[in-house]
Amino acid sequence: MKREACSQHQDLAGLPGVLARNLPGLPLHPTHRRLWSGLASDDPGAEIGILGIPFDNATSFRKGASFAPAKIRELTPHVAPVTEEGQRLEGLRVRDYGDVGADLNWERYFATVQARAAQVLRHTRAIFLGGDHSVTIPLVAAFSQAAAGRLGVVHFDAHPDLADEYDGHRWSHACTARRVLELPNVEPRHLAFVGLRSWMDDERAFLEAHPEIAVHTARDVYRRSVEVVAEDVVAQLQGVDAVYFTLDIDGLDPAYAPGTGAPEAGGLSTRELLELLRVVFARLPVRALDIVEVAPPLDHADVTSFAAAKVLYEVFGWTKPATPVRPAGTPRCTHR
Repeated sequence: MKREACSQHQDLAGLPGVLARNLPGLPLHPTHRRLWSGLASDDPGAEIGILGIPFDNATSFRKGASFAPAKIRELTPHVAPVTEEGQRLEGLRVRDYGDVGADLNWERYFATVQARAAQVLRHTRAIFLGGDHSVTIPLVAAFSQAAAGRLGVVHFDAHPDLADEYDGHRWSHACTARRVLELPNVEPRHLAFVGLRSWMDDERAFLEAHPEIAVHTARDVYRRSVEVVAEDVVAQLQGVDAVYFTLDIDGLDPAYAPGTGAPEAGGLSTRELLELLRVVFARLPVRALDIVEVAPPLDHADVTSFAAAKVLYEVFGWTKPATPVRPAGTPRCTHR
């Protein structure tokens, strides 16, 4: 498509429908204006499986994360099916299993989450949309059962979530990593934190007792660079058979993710997060990712939900086999 035609199409996009219908060859809407940008598929062999867990009953401060799965899906028809480097995603199949419905019985709900997650983990890559960070507890439990061998966990967060109990419960979102370490095939030396900058006394004591757990604070990322930290994570987890990446959106600085229940200033930028993910997904056997603590009612202009969607579409690209690179200088029209 010539650049002139591309510009003309964009200029016509705002014309009234009656006029647009009289312009042959110009669709009223881009073809990707559907769920997951038109990538959704019912094929059991789809490369990506997605499950929403709209649960925020384990938050210790502000709620709202239960709205995230619906909000992120709502935005996807407005995201072009292409990665930031221009890799087109057509042909990738995304099977969306919907949400785990509400249940006032917390134990039964987490058991249902674990069972539903087992279905999603049959895909090449499983993606889970929280929800507060407590939902990672049953998700990694399902991962532990589905993936054979030694497991690695990368935990991106402002907080270590290592409390043994918080607010009177062992399933608080402040206890996530502590419960994960109780699984039989997750050793402390195969847990890596990135982005930490807030601590409780019992969490610091636990980390001091387990120096084999890798801790990369937000300041470490700033001073050493995200590339160096990413290489350290890769080196630490070499030899594991499968990796679970849990992404608490509050690991980002509130400037990039204001819509979250417990924001902490001084975090990573969205650019740094994407570079971290790029290295980890390229060099380690990451089979599952969750994105948690996105709270749309606390957000501004859906900035946080769009950040989550950006991560998802880059992961889509890393899951889809590479396509030929467009020659330099080739005109391209991308319209949303």
